[in-house]
Amino acid sequence: MNVQKWLILHSVVLILSGLGFLLYSPLVMAWLGLSAVVQDSEGYWAMVSFARLFGMALMAWGATLLFVSQVLMTADSQGRILKRLLWMLSIADFLAAFSAAIQAASVWGIPASWLISIGFGGLGIVSLVWLLLARKPSMQ
Repeated sequence: MNVQKWLILHSVVLILSGLGFLLYSPLVMAWLGLSAVVQDSEGYWAMVSFARLFGMALMAWGATLLFVSQVLMTADSQGRILKRLLWMLSIADFLAAFSAAIQAASVWGIPASWLISIGFGGLGIVSLVWLLLARKPSMQ
């Protein structure tokens, strides 16, 4: 798998995850077991609205990554900017995994909520491994 395919896959994962949170937020919250955490109706809908905002953020992150990677593929013939993008993406994924892990451990307390942290961590690990194994990311 080359860098271009990895960035497209990463973007698609973010966009689809965002769509899930945006369009099916009550179902996602129930699947994660978070609906049991909130006792009243106002708290439940506040949680669902936050999940929808989170979904929009994931979609925006994925769409931006998709657009920027396409621009860089055509403009960056030596791969230097692309390598910086992968570093930034790895750091962002690990920060998201860390933040989700803190929420899963201290707030949610439900095993399924760890899937968010594992998902971001997995994306970050693949990006980091790609950077460490590839001397110069190929765009082809």
